[in-house]
Amino acid sequence: MVWSINMGKFFFKYIFTGLVLSVFFCLFASPVFAQNAVSGKQATATVDSSTIKIGEQFLLTLQASANTSQQLVWPQVPDSFDHIVVVDRSRIDTLRQGGSNIYKQEIRLTGFDSGYWKIPPFSFGIVSGDSAVTSPTLTTDSLFITVNTVPVDTTKPFKPIKQILGVPFNILAYWPFILGGIVVLALLIWLIFFKKKKRAEKPEKIVPQDPPYEQAIKNLHALEEEKLWQHHEVKLYYTRLTDILRYYIQRQFGINAMEQTSDELLQKIKPITKLNQQKNNLQYILQTADLAKFARLQPRPEEHEASMKKAYEMVEWTKPKEEEKINNEEGIKNDNRLDLKTS
Repeated sequence: MVWSINMGKFFFKYIFTGLVLSVFFCLFASPVFAQNAVSGKQATATVDSSTIKIGEQFLLTLQASANTSQQLVWPQVPDSFDHIVVVDRSRIDTLRQGGSNIYKQEIRLTGFDSGYWKIPPFSFGIVSGDSAVTSPTLTTDSLFITVNTVPVDTTKPFKPIKQILGVPFNILAYWPFILGGIVVLALLIWLIFFKKKKRAEKPEKIVPQDPPYEQAIKNLHALEEEKLWQHHEVKLYYTRLTDILRYYIQRQFGINAMEQTSDELLQKIKPITKLNQQKNNLQYILQTADLAKFARLQPRPEEHEASMKKAYEMVEWTKPKEEEKINNEEGIKNDNRLDLKTS
């Protein structure tokens, strides 16, 4: 009985008291934990390795979170600190989770001096609302990195520097380029052969051309029938007229008349007696044409007709002897026919 009473007192004194204290701490401590959870602010710095060899790289990850209504000021990480060198930096990624924004950046570091080196803490500033005041409210913990040297066997002598090794030639590594070159070459050969074959199958048609004298007379007749100057096409009329004469001279006498100026052409015809005898007629036509084409003068109708008449005279005067002989024979035949009819 005494034992039961003592156990009851022990239970009431210690266990009941413990329960009351636990309830008390839960009631008063819960608002503190809730406040930290609601604030949503935290910052961490982690490394993927705390021990490296000289020149080996490791990754430092900075992560911080803040409420969406707040702005986070990211810390400025220097290019080097305490024998640690920054190799590369990633951009700052942002992830929204609930009512907070989580920011993350990865920084690649390395060390070239052996030892035990410290990565300092980084402070993040928080700007609330429209306030311009920034305060470093989030700070990461310090980190330590051990940089070890490469073990060297000092009992062995130094080895000489190795020479540059040549890469053996492997033709299979270039097969795409070789295949492409063969395809392009085959295509070029086929195109050349195809064009030559096509030309051979379709020979160019050679259009027979009238003799210079006959062609010039036909062209002058056609120009007369167009009646260009009568329709106020004076410039075109003289352009066509001079081109007919120049083309005739070029074909008949071998002078590059199409490329000569008026003065140059008059000088070129001097050695050719038969053509030089028509110099005045040619000069009259060329001068009148130049005035009409370049000086924008309007020759009189009689000057248009005179130019055409002089063009006929020049072509008739300079026609080859074969044409004269044929014309004379045709004239004799016509005369004989007339005599027979009259008789």
